[in-house]
Amino acid sequence: MGEENNTSQPETQDISSLKAKLDELNTEKEKWFVKKEELKQKIADLIKEVREVKAKNDSLSHNIKEVKEKRDAQNAEVKRLIDEIKEINKKRDTKVTLDKKDPVALKRRIEQLTARIETGAVSFDDEKKCMKEIKQLKKELELAKSSMDAGKEAHEVSKKIDISKKKAEEFHAMISGLAKENKEAYKEFTRLSKEINRVKKEQEDAFDKFIKFKQEFSEINKGLKDEIKKVNVDKRDQKQVQKKRKERAATERKEVEHKKLEEKKEKVEEKIKGKGKKILTTEDLIAFQGEEEEK
Repeated sequence: MGEENNTSQPETQDISSLKAKLDELNTEKEKWFVKKEELKQKIADLIKEVREVKAKNDSLSHNIKEVKEKRDAQNAEVKRLIDEIKEINKKRDTKVTLDKKDPVALKRRIEQLTARIETGAVSFDDEKKCMKEIKQLKKELELAKSSMDAGKEAHEVSKKIDISKKKAEEFHAMISGLAKENKEAYKEFTRLSKEINRVKKEQEDAFDKFIKFKQEFSEINKGLKDEIKKVNVDKRDQKQVQKKRKERAATERKEVEHKKLEEKKEKVEEKIKGKGKKILTTEDLIAFQGEEEEK
């Protein structure tokens, strides 16, 4: 029995050691699995966040494009109006002394000369001179009116230029604000992208560790099962050995007893066949009877 206990003790120690190692590996395996899943969720949250930032960035870029088109349209309008006012000024420059003639004074002079002719208070030569002057004054009046109209037109165009310039400046200010906001959004997008890559690397490391401990766990678990199986086989073998040992001991005892009976029988037979009167003891009779029963 002592020999059997000595055999099973190291095996039990091996199994206990394997179970302890298995528990340790399982703890590590689960730790890295949880870490991997936490990082996986963190990546999902970061991706959601970066998509929102990207959508904002795209929206800002679209708005900047639209406002730029409006600003450019106003700048184009300013350029067109400047060209227009240049043409107006060219026409005004071709009219000599346009800015020196007062239309009201010209009109009054024409009325005076006309009234003088109509009253007949002038000679024929003076009338001709008056008619000639009136004709010239009418031309100057027409030119003066044209100059005034051109001035008014130039003034209106100038006001339009100021309005378009102001709008262009407002759009430009809007672009500057949107561009600044877009720049910040892009910085955030870049930061989040880098963070995603960093966390992905961390998750890959956690996954590799999880796989490593999982493989080690599987190997130790297989070894433990093999060891338990081996112990069970050894126990069955030990039982078989014990059974055979008992059977052999029983056979040996039977053979010893049989040999003893044979020896006693021979002695009894010698007593029976021997010369002289010999008394058979009770033991002799039992031995002889036992031998006969065995036959």
